Amino acid sequence: MTLKRTCQLLFLFITITVSHPGFSQSKSISLFKGIVITHSGVVNSRIYHFQPTDSMSAAPIIIEGDNIVVDFRGAIIQGSTDLENPNKFIGTGIIIKSGKNITLKNLTIKGFKIGLMAKGIKELKITGSDFSYNYKQHLNSTRDREDLADWQSYHHNENDEWMRYGAGIYLRDCDKAEIHDDTIIEGQCGLMMTNCNDGLIYNNNFSFNSGLGIGMYRSSRNRVLYNKLDWNVRGYSDGVYYRGQDSAGILVFEQCNDNTFAYNSVTHSGDGFFLWAGQTTMDTGQGGCNDNLLYANDFSYAPTNGIELTFSRNKIIDNIVHDCWHGIWGGFSYNTIIANNDFAGNMSTIAIEHGMNNVIAQNTFKGDKVGIELWSNPKMAKSYGYVQKRDTRSMKYTISNNTFSNVKNVFNINNTNDIDIINSKITGSTMLQKLDSTVNNISFDKIGDQVKPLIDSSFFPKIEGVPHPQNAMLPNGHAKGRKYIIMDQWGPYNFDYPIAWWQKTDSTGKMYFDVMGPAGKWKIVKIKGAGNPSVQGGTVPSKLTVQKDLAALTDIDIEMEYTGSAITSPFGVRTKTGAPYIFHYREFDVPFHWQMKWFVFDATSDPVKNGTAFNKLLSGAPVKTTEGKEIGNVFGKAFGKNIAREKIATVSTTAIDVPGGVYRIGISASEIVRVYIDDKLIIENWDPAKLKNDEDNHKDTIIPLNGRHSIRIEQAQYADYGMLNFSITPKL
Repeated sequence: MTLKRTCQLLFLFITITVSHPGFSQSKSISLFKGIVITHSGVVNSRIYHFQPTDSMSAAPIIIEGDNIVVDFRGAIIQGSTDLENPNKFIGTGIIIKSGKNITLKNLTIKGFKIGLMAKGIKELKITGSDFSYNYKQHLNSTRDREDLADWQSYHHNENDEWMRYGAGIYLRDCDKAEIHDDTIIEGQCGLMMTNCNDGLIYNNNFSFNSGLGIGMYRSSRNRVLYNKLDWNVRGYSDGVYYRGQDSAGILVFEQCNDNTFAYNSVTHSGDGFFLWAGQTTMDTGQGGCNDNLLYANDFSYAPTNGIELTFSRNKIIDNIVHDCWHGIWGGFSYNTIIANNDFAGNMSTIAIEHGMNNVIAQNTFKGDKVGIELWSNPKMAKSYGYVQKRDTRSMKYTISNNTFSNVKNVFNINNTNDIDIINSKITGSTMLQKLDSTVNNISFDKIGDQVKPLIDSSFFPKIEGVPHPQNAMLPNGHAKGRKYIIMDQWGPYNFDYPIAWWQKTDSTGKMYFDVMGPAGKWKIVKIKGAGNPSVQGGTVPSKLTVQKDLAALTDIDIEMEYTGSAITSPFGVRTKTGAPYIFHYREFDVPFHWQMKWFVFDATSDPVKNGTAFNKLLSGAPVKTTEGKEIGNVFGKAFGKNIAREKIATVSTTAIDVPGGVYRIGISASEIVRVYIDDKLIIENWDPAKLKNDEDNHKDTIIPLNGRHSIRIEQAQYADYGMLNFSITPKL
């Protein structure tokens, strides 16, 4: 054989080896910052540290190409190493820029604003990967006070506004995506999808995030099946406040149609399922988020709504909805079917304002405070397109074959017409119906404790299966109930590491704790600001009491050591089985006495346009003076009382005395604010044009303090929106 012929054969063999699917996946890839992967291959498995850049269009790893499979074999892509400050994470770990039929598997990305981003990729597959411990905001709400700056808004994403909240996976214009067997926990948002159609999302765990599990925007015909989407929540303190701050297990906004959500566990989330038709519909009256199917999911233990669906038509069938504020909130729902659901323990189970042509059938209601509430507001303002162009009367309901057991008030209806209530079994109710003269043409047929409701099988859909579906539901014995929505400054507690959870402090200063977490042992290492522990240690779970020191300033630090199971800290740091893990209970409370002076300004003393005149106003006589210990209460209780609610300003002063250390000073205000310590400006948020989102109303700074200091806060607002919260905590 000639040398030329030998070379030709060798070239042919190499070509086949690189391009043939059976061989291409074995091509070895070592990652480096700036790599562009354009072919199939296997990544060398190790930890790769890449310092992220503050850009959402650049990433240390770029992938582009057609028909490629990249197996990361457990490789870890680590961005920021400042693990305990996830609100400072920036950049994107991987960007898939172009191509089709791309598969990524067995990958871990953490420490970025967005773990993985893909735009315009058809038939993208992401499987067996972990995008946990990426970006999340620092929460300003505490156990005893909600901070309105923690509220989120997902109402617009035409220009990728959702990116400000980060994501484990962010997809845009990715049709036929397949996302399965992936994990995203301990971030703010899990999987975010915009203009993504015909996808399949199954067998994932997107739980314990402080914002959303799954978010969809203009995305249709997707199937979301067998996913764990529990504890995606914020804005909750058991027994204190419970508004959820627009967190949700599943969020569906703006023209999302024909999606199927089935067999998912979506418990303990702000809303379990949150659907809004979108601004397009609100402006034009057209479209909506229509013909979505919610089947055989668990939406229990939502602080707000188990299911919220507004301005749209949908099907809610065979779901579990227990112990929510509202089981279903269905404002302006029409042609909607609510059938065969299991409701129990809700404050208001099905609440629909301005609904029309809805069917409520074959549901069971047990121990709810109110069963079905239907109403409308005849004086509703018609300032937006939907109510101008649509018939929004509350009318035409068929309510049949339902079972009500120990429901305090079965029906609460007003300003609603044409209601047929048929063949319903009612036992143990103290009030069958609460109606008034505004209800017309309502009929009751076969109502009572001897009725046998009928089952119409035509309500039950057929759901196409998936390979090896997981049982996504919470296992028997797992903590359940809203009291187990345990929030700290970063989000919900996930039960996988030990904590000392404060329960109460009695009038004598005795503090009561539950020591919670995985099975193991704990002991007190040292204690400051308290004493007389009831025990020095024990097993998990257990109880602990300590006696709080009777000092003006509360500065408690109970340091404890845990040994037992292998655990992962709330910031993703792993501790091996049997190795010690240190955890703390900390409480820091400065005694304040605030004096707040109130002023009213006008165009001549505008705080932004006429600063000199405004400062002169503040040096003059106030129209009101209030005092108190907690600035939020001093402001909130006086706001709007015997004073204008708009174009007002306040000046608040106090003095503090703190141990030497470095402190985080935070201010949340509506609208503009300046904070001075010892007459030195330390925080300025004085430009109304920059206050676009709720989170923009909060600012903080780090500053050393020691001893006695004066504090002055100047605040002004143009609109009717009242908030003023101040915080000081040691920086650990």
